[in-house]
Amino acid sequence: MKKALTILILSLVSATCLLQAQSISAADSAVFNKLLASNQKYHSLKTIFRHELIKKNTSQMRFGTLYYKQVSPNKKGDIEALISMLYDTPKGEYYIINKTNLYNGIDGHKLNFSYRFVPLMKLLGNAVAWAMNGDIYSICSNLQTDYTLTSDANHHIVALSVKKGKNKGITRMLMKYSKKTGLIEYLEIEEKLGITHKYSMGLDNKGTFHQPQINTTINASVFTLN
Repeated sequence: MKKALTILILSLVSATCLLQAQSISAADSAVFNKLLASNQKYHSLKTIFRHELIKKNTSQMRFGTLYYKQVSPNKKGDIEALISMLYDTPKGEYYIINKTNLYNGIDGHKLNFSYRFVPLMKLLGNAVAWAMNGDIYSICSNLQTDYTLTSDANHHIVALSVKKGKNKGITRMLMKYSKKTGLIEYLEIEEKLGITHKYSMGLDNKGTFHQPQINTTINASVFTLN
């Protein structure tokens, strides 16, 4: 009961912040609150994923395993999830978000961003964490975005665009959440540099969908750069 009350309070506070930036209907608020509450149940997740990397009119396909774990931030602005994308194709690539750093080892990069020295990377890391958490409110308020909410037969579809003049490194995000489980099944991120990332959760290299492992034990080593 206490946990449910906490979730409700956080949802109302987040909704208030979003209302200050953009009008939100009661129907949309109900969907956002449901996504946020549903994802509170998923403390950890392991799934395969497909990553389409698009840049300069070229498209590259990547495949790997995603590990996700919710964390409780010590203070406002701290990372709200641990995320690790470890690639099998191309072998050895990675994208890791942990409490102190963001590691980007994709497409020939070997970048290590410390949040202490590059606060923007914490914001970008949290954008992915919020998307995984189903926390649309935090993305909208912290990245200063507008939103549209639509749906298809199986998904709630949230499109976010960063407001003009609000440079956050990301210009647009698109998320598709399962109506049945509330889990994110598709995440699209467009960077200011013109690079687009399309992540399809649960899809293998043959296009077959695999159910994720929910609330499973995850070895902490996957969230560190070895």
